[in-house]
Amino acid sequence: MKKFTLLLALALTALGAWAIYPGAAASQGYLMVIGSGRQNAATGAPELTTVWPDGRKEAQPLSAIKTGTDRYSTTAAVELHQAELLKINHLYAQQWRVVSVAQSTVGVGATTETIYLLEKR
Repeated sequence: MKKFTLLLALALTALGAWAIYPGAAASQGYLMVIGSGRQNAATGAPELTTVWPDGRKEAQPLSAIKTGTDRYSTTAAVELHQAELLKINHLYAQQWRVVSVAQSTVGVGATTETIYLLEKR
């Protein structure tokens, strides 16, 4: 009887431990945030574009940022990066985490573009 009780207690303990063991979180896909200093043809302003895992795109024109002259180039770059940081922090609060950052210089006038790749955790 003692062996049976011990075996039953051990089996229940193992079953309980297995039931509460955290499983691997299913990936929700990746999300991209693209900060582009290039002026949008329609708005004439730099943009912050979010590409969601389902392929949906949201472009946010940053019309408050003045670009186009050397005098504004440093200020505009800082303001663009500030807008990117605010967006990343907003997504971080929704459980998105940055897994990769790529920066490139594109187009005429050497405009900076930063791409953030995020994953849901």
